[in-house]
Amino acid sequence: MPHWKRNLIVLCFVQLVTMIGFAGFHPFVAYYLLDLGVETPAEAATWLAIFNSGAAVSMMIASPIWGSLADKHGRRMMLIRATTAGCIFTLLMGLARSPSHLIVLRIIQGLFSGTVVAAITLVATETPEEYLGRSLGMMQTAQFVGQSIGPLVGGVAADALGYRNVFFVSSSLMLASVIATLFFVRETRRHQQAPAPAPEPERAPQEKRAKGGALAAIANRNTLVLVLTLAGNSFAIAVLSPILSLYIKALIGDVPNLATLAGSVMSVAAFSSSISAVLLGRWADRIGQKKILVACVIGIALVHVPQSMVTHPNQLIVLRAIQGLFMGGIMPTANALLARATDVSRRGAIYGFSHSAQAGGRALGPAVGAAVANTWGMASSFLLTAGIFGVMSLLVGLFVRVNAQPVEEEEPAPVTT
Repeated sequence: MPHWKRNLIVLCFVQLVTMIGFAGFHPFVAYYLLDLGVETPAEAATWLAIFNSGAAVSMMIASPIWGSLADKHGRRMMLIRATTAGCIFTLLMGLARSPSHLIVLRIIQGLFSGTVVAAITLVATETPEEYLGRSLGMMQTAQFVGQSIGPLVGGVAADALGYRNVFFVSSSLMLASVIATLFFVRETRRHQQAPAPAPEPERAPQEKRAKGGALAAIANRNTLVLVLTLAGNSFAIAVLSPILSLYIKALIGDVPNLATLAGSVMSVAAFSSSISAVLLGRWADRIGQKKILVACVIGIALVHVPQSMVTHPNQLIVLRAIQGLFMGGIMPTANALLARATDVSRRGAIYGFSHSAQAGGRALGPAVGAAVANTWGMASSFLLTAGIFGVMSLLVGLFVRVNAQPVEEEEPAPVTT
């Protein structure tokens, strides 16, 4: 079996387990804050916005640094670092004694985490170009499956064991991911060649791209638009993060199985995304990533409108299941287009920059969502999300250009680490 296929299988497992761990505690953070001393749901929404935004801001600052280090020292090591940090700080969050303790730990976790971008960068640099779309689709499926299982498992565990104990379970799952990465993932080391005294004329364009560096790659129009699209996707989803669990509570009241129900609502979109991600990734390799990306963004924009009008959580579950079918196509297609627009030697830096922009969206989204909900009601946040996805569809449709041939690069010597 080629090493890139083995890596893909192991990394899919690693991302599945890691996402279960991270997603396991998210559905009930608002309720955990109430247990830690927050007095009202409105105050809980504000604290939850800080919880989400604080981690995103720290990720935004740190991600370009980690991306550049990944290009120099290896993507595998960055994945181990990110997953280990997630494990440690999730454990400590379970020991928090006040809302401020929880927020500080979450912010520090954001500085050192970033498991998704580390895994995607590793796959994007190890996978042959012709298999890039479907491979990233498989990765996205693993992440979505973890995100779909995690909230449901976490919600059930929270109702049965208490909110605090779920953090310890999540930390244990992340530890398993660290061990799997250490023992089973190998990375091809790309050696730097000494400059030739007289470069061949036909290699001049490649050398010019390499000298341009990460800043030149970022200045590329496709790269900028795709990074903005990924950031807009993170922002739009984050707008709902501080109010979704409270929205569910407002629809049904304070019922005994509230955490389980909130976990079900949050997991259903990720579950349906896991079904569509691989299929859409394969279709994108055949008919074009741009077409799938535009169709998915438009679909998500439309399905958010009726979510603002529901009267029962069951209606929300159905609509979010439909939303997930479209969500499954965004990340693999956008990341594949981004990889094709970037030289292989610079993909760590570009994905780090992209993740920083996405973290910026996640940082701004909760604050905007909480402000909009407090001003015009929680339903208005869904309409705002629909509008953001509508703008994203115009950006991709008008400004992304797809090259006939991806950037090619000489095959490196297979030296494992």
